[in-house]
Amino acid sequence: MSVEVAVRITRRNHNAFVHLLAALESQGYDLSNVLVTKDINEIIKARPSVILYSFYSQEVDGVKREVEILKSKVKAVFVAGGYHAIAMPKHTLRVLGFDIAVIGEGEEALYNLLLKLRGNGYKVTKDLTEVKGLAFYLGGDFVFTGFAKVEDFWKFPPYPEGLKLISPMEISRGCPFGCYYCQTPYAKGFRMRHRPIDQIVKYSRRMKDMRYITPNAFAYGSPGGILKIEKVEALLRALQPLRKEGRRLFYGTFPSEVRPEFVTRETIELLVDYTDTRRLAIGAQSGDDAMLKAMHRVHKVEHVVNAVELALEYGLTPVVDFIVGLPNETPESQRKSIELMKWIMRKGGKVRAHYFMPLPGTPWARCKPSPLSEEMKKFLGRMAAEGKIEGSWGVQINISRRLQKLIEEFYEEPMSYHGNVKVIC
Repeated sequence: MSVEVAVRITRRNHNAFVHLLAALESQGYDLSNVLVTKDINEIIKARPSVILYSFYSQEVDGVKREVEILKSKVKAVFVAGGYHAIAMPKHTLRVLGFDIAVIGEGEEALYNLLLKLRGNGYKVTKDLTEVKGLAFYLGGDFVFTGFAKVEDFWKFPPYPEGLKLISPMEISRGCPFGCYYCQTPYAKGFRMRHRPIDQIVKYSRRMKDMRYITPNAFAYGSPGGILKIEKVEALLRALQPLRKEGRRLFYGTFPSEVRPEFVTRETIELLVDYTDTRRLAIGAQSGDDAMLKAMHRVHKVEHVVNAVELALEYGLTPVVDFIVGLPNETPESQRKSIELMKWIMRKGGKVRAHYFMPLPGTPWARCKPSPLSEEMKKFLGRMAAEGKIEGSWGVQINISRRLQKLIEEFYEEPMSYHGNVKVIC
């Protein structure tokens, strides 16, 4: 068996590859030439000409090991996409062993790249400079062909016809807020773009449980910084015939969330009237207004309190995200977060705790986490033991250390949708 392209799919890149494969197919690429697998032994057996990866910076150690194994067994062009490739293309190429990094939104860049490779016998040659959105080395020189942007991402369907793959549907892309710890606006742009309602309804028929990918579910239909309640209602109302057919509709919950200042009586009533949502995912991040300002969150603690109270009033369980160990976070700041977490749990809400991880391509990439106060360590430990707190903060401490080391050793000015990324530290 021999295929042209092998996709190394994982739990973390599954959604991205479902959308990318749909985009390839809709541009005329024959997916019967593509192997999609979690098993690298299958890739070795298939002897592909191109191997595709997409991954986060947190995954680079495992990716490096896999690429070394595959390179010893398969002669192929290794192509990387995803947040790490965008933020650290030189590291992706030189250290992780990839031949090409796709920089930016990949729907068109990947299609054009695959056509070029097919035409040149699967080699990294000068003709790849004609494809926008690539980084590679040519004769020892680093080549960057520009950041790939797909203004109208909805011109590509969310799911491929030729493969039985399904995922939550991306309905919005980009975010205007530019929180300093987050990669999304720098990779996807500061203006939100949205899939049209009729297309969302059409493809939602594929899902048994209708779930959606969006940085802020209540910003649907707006540039992102304001609430357009009539747009959100129009979307949810349009999905009602599918609910009547027996599908469940989850909105404002995993794998997306809502910003606290967008939680109003009107938006909560839409969820109660039109959806099956029972857990509302709310991004708080801190219980200290000074820290919220420092990380460029824009909202305040009072918005979090209001969002939690409204959710509970209408019978929804607020699941509130916090980041601990933020740069320049004092024990006093951490105490304020503890107080807010305690208040949320006393009221009947849930808390998800995360440890600060410096992510490449963000303004806080070179910032160091603050040590956890004794009070915070005891509180998180006790709550975790009692099963009262969710989240992977313990595991993330080690990941954070590895990321700091990675950035210290290999820092590079990241590619970004909007040019330079502001450097805070």
